[in-house]
Amino acid sequence: LVNSSYFEKRKVIANSSFGAVWYVKDIKFKTKLAMKQMSKVKLIQNNAYDEILHEQELTSKLNHPFLVKMNFSFQDVDYLYMLNDLMTGGDLRYWYMQKKKFSEKDCKFIVACVSLGLEYLHSNKIIHRDLKPENILFDKNGYVHIADFGIANELKDEPEEKIIDTNGTPMYMSPEALFGEKHGYCSDYFSLGTICYEMMLRKRPYNGKNRQEVKQKM
Repeated sequence: LVNSSYFEKRKVIANSSFGAVWYVKDIKFKTKLAMKQMSKVKLIQNNAYDEILHEQELTSKLNHPFLVKMNFSFQDVDYLYMLNDLMTGGDLRYWYMQKKKFSEKDCKFIVACVSLGLEYLHSNKIIHRDLKPENILFDKNGYVHIADFGIANELKDEPEEKIIDTNGTPMYMSPEALFGEKHGYCSDYFSLGTICYEMMLRKRPYNGKNRQEVKQKM
């Protein structure tokens, strides 16, 4: 069984309220990975334990060039661990801060990669539901990958079934999701359209300090 002794910790590359994300190296195969180390106590205190287990179960089924792949998962007494592909190019939010404006060519490339990832998810009856710049990660070659499936939904019936779920990031949610109405795969494409709008114009179509303000703008 895989455990933490299989990996050499190099450095912390991100922090969260549940723990840290480490840049690690597989001692046997020399593979470089990102290891999410999450405290069980903190997960339970924040009512996030089931969400993380859902993400672990879901990502274990997925394998696509434009999705962040989970390679291993395991646990010990204190922590849950998820070993994902290492994305060294930062996320889209980081590049928003570095560039005044994306070219049309940049936008086409990013949207194409994300669209292919979404097509794969939807073909497997999964709605991502939290597509935003922080969840679009770049690898060392500049290709983008969709990450974070914590609030993704699996649909049982294709294509009629829709869900009602208001979790998500308000600025990037579709109107039907934000207002608590039934929504399906199209809501992911609304989020992608909002991201494209922001890349081109350096602002979001609907903004606000909280969910209510975004609703009013929308």
